[in-house]
Amino acid sequence: MLVLDAHIHCGLTLPFEQISALWREGNIDGGVVFSPVEEIYDRFDSNFEDSDLFRESRKNVHQYLQSLNAENIIPFWFVWNDFILPAQGFKGIKWHRHSDEPNYNYDSPKCQEFIEYICSFKMPVTLEEEFQHTLDFVKRIDGKTTVIIPHFGGLNGGYQNLKRAGVFENPSVYVDTALAGTREVEDFAEAYGVERILFGSDFPFSRPVHERAKIERVLKGEDLQKVLGKNLLQIIPDKK
Repeated sequence: MLVLDAHIHCGLTLPFEQISALWREGNIDGGVVFSPVEEIYDRFDSNFEDSDLFRESRKNVHQYLQSLNAENIIPFWFVWNDFILPAQGFKGIKWHRHSDEPNYNYDSPKCQEFIEYICSFKMPVTLEEEFQHTLDFVKRIDGKTTVIIPHFGGLNGGYQNLKRAGVFENPSVYVDTALAGTREVEDFAEAYGVERILFGSDFPFSRPVHERAKIERVLKGEDLQKVLGKNLLQIIPDKK
């Protein structure tokens, strides 16, 4: 059974050697890697303005991820307000901010160009945003590519709020299990099936081995195999 982690941070401050050791501990074969937030922008400054320091940091961390050539490594491009298009080899997008962090410039023509580009290549987007921004983004994507809501929506306004808003009715919306509770996993599986659930760990905020064990407590057999790896492969370009 191929086991893939759909949500783990890796970069110059969290090198792949550290990630691979944790994956071996959890008998995990690989997965999606994207930069730590701190290498993309200053998350502690809500009035953050871009700088040469962070432009260089983004360049360096993306080059580092691009250089990883281990089997079953799936690099995601971490987008920021420069809206530079993903470099060759990137299979998906990380789109991330919290309510006390600097805003994305959603009205920028470059933002629209970026969205059109990633949709044209069916690149999945792991979207961690505020509730209303999440609703607006899913509507804007309009099924043209996959949107992955991490943590079962725990940092996107909450699982139940997203469920009431009908977000999970959308067949292009997936969820990952990182740091989510087993109740959310069971509820989603009962309401929508398991085909849009992805196993994720969100290291360094949790250990992959513990997050895998959580899923194995509530899912078995073919359902477990889908969540631990098969579902992710279905949405990654060139991996189907």
